[in-house]
Amino acid sequence: MSENNNHDGKFLFGFFVGGLIGALIIFFLGTKEGKKTGRMLETKGKDLIDDLEEKLDLLQEKGKELVRQGEEMKEKVMDSIGDKKDEVTEAAAEKIDVALAHIQEMQQKGAETTATLRKQFKNIPKKR
Repeated sequence: MSENNNHDGKFLFGFFVGGLIGALIIFFLGTKEGKKTGRMLETKGKDLIDDLEEKLDLLQEKGKELVRQGEEMKEKVMDSIGDKKDEVTEAAAEKIDVALAHIQEMQQKGAETTATLRKQFKNIPKKR
């Protein structure tokens, strides 16, 4: 029995919606006011579409501008990284040069010290 009530409710709802749609069609196609309202709705719809197209074009332009700005920022960052890399490389090269000079100086002092010790201890055999 509840199944029958459910079908009756759906039928009544469908009947109501169908009647409403029919009334709207008769209004828009059969009366002067309906035709006038239809033209007004068509005009407003076209205006709305035009506005949306303008906004879409504006958003596309803004998007392109943001992409261009992003590319500029990327280039600046890459240049900055390149400059820092060069600075670090130069500083490292300078430190390596200083370290090598220090090592060379120590080797020279070691050779001088060895020569001095050989003179002092003449009985130490020389390497050939």
